Amino acid sequence: MKIAIATDDFLTVTGHVGRCAGFIVYNIEKGEIINEEKRENNFTNHGKGNSHDHSHSHDHEHGKNGHARLAEGLNDCSHLICHGAGWRLVEDLKSENINLVLTKELDAKTAAINLENGTLIIDDSLTCHSH
Repeated sequence: MKIAIATDDFLTVTGHVGRCAGFIVYNIEKGEIINEEKRENNFTNHGKGNSHDHSHSHDHEHGKNGHARLAEGLNDCSHLICHGAGWRLVEDLKSENINLVLTKELDAKTAAINLENGTLIIDDSLTCHSH
């Protein structure tokens, strides 16, 4: 199972996927981390060094283009773990066969291993439903 974790420090899980510094990608089999890869967030509109004026259209900022780039950058992963996400990101990633998993777990390795073995506490209430 290949799992991506949204992170700012490449150790812990972070919230807003679009603003995170990068992603840790774990390849996990039978509770063991087989491989770990760090990917900088060059996929989203809000990634490191890509600040934007939020006075214009929210759809432009978080529209399918940014989500499509994120899905393309993580297309080898079955799951993306973070602390919070908008409903549109959840749906857009789902359509690309990437399951967005919301949790309050802080440690990236623990989150990935627990997801793989079925013990991660998932909190779907962390989804933002505003338009």
